[in-house]
Amino acid sequence: MTIGRFVVKTAVVAVVALVAAPAATAQPDTGTGTPTLPVFEPHPSDWTPDYTPFPYNLWQIRVTPEQIAAERDACQWFNAQYDPLMAGVFGFQDFLGDHDDDWGAPGVQTAAATVAANLDQSAAFLDPRAHTLFITNYPDQSQYSPLFHGDSIYRLWFQFTQISDKIARRLPSGQINANVATANVYGTAIRESGVCDGA
Repeated sequence: MTIGRFVVKTAVVAVVALVAAPAATAQPDTGTGTPTLPVFEPHPSDWTPDYTPFPYNLWQIRVTPEQIAAERDACQWFNAQYDPLMAGVFGFQDFLGDHDDDWGAPGVQTAAATVAANLDQSAAFLDPRAHTLFITNYPDQSQYSPLFHGDSIYRLWFQFTQISDKIARRLPSGQINANVATANVYGTAIRESGVCDGA
C-alpha cells in the first residue's frame, strides 16, 4: 500500500514536471540571460498615493481618480518588472561592451532584439500613465506631477524610449550608458521613496 502511494505520488510529480517544463522554456534566452518579459496586467488594490511630502500635501486637492489609477498601475508594473527589465538592459550593455561594441558579433543582435522588445513593451504600458501623471501648465509651460514621484515615472518612461532608440541605431555601449544610468537614477528614487510599496 505504501509502495503504491509512492508510485502514484512519483507519477503525479513527473506529470506536473512535464506540464511545467514548456512554460519554463517558453521564454527564449538571448545568450545574456535575458528572458522576454510577459505582458503586464494591472489589478485593483487598496494602494493610495503618499500625500505626506511637501508640496504634494497641498496638491492633493488637484489629484484626479485617473492620476491615482495611473500611478497605482505604474507602481504595480515597477514592482513586478522594473528589476528584470533593468537586469536585462545592464546585461546587454555589458555583453555589447565585452564584444567591443561589435553589433555583428554572435548573439549581439538576438540579445538586442529581446532587450529592445522588453523596453518597448514596458514603455508602451507606461506611456499613457506617465502622461496622465505629468502635467504641463500653460502659458508658461511649467511641468509638474501632483503625485509624489509621478514625475519620476514619466522620466523613467522617457529613458526607456531613448535606450530602445539607441539600440535600434546600434550605437556603442558607452553611448547607451547615459540613458541607462539616468533610468537607474529614477528607478532608484522610486524604490527608495517607498511610493510604490503595497501597490
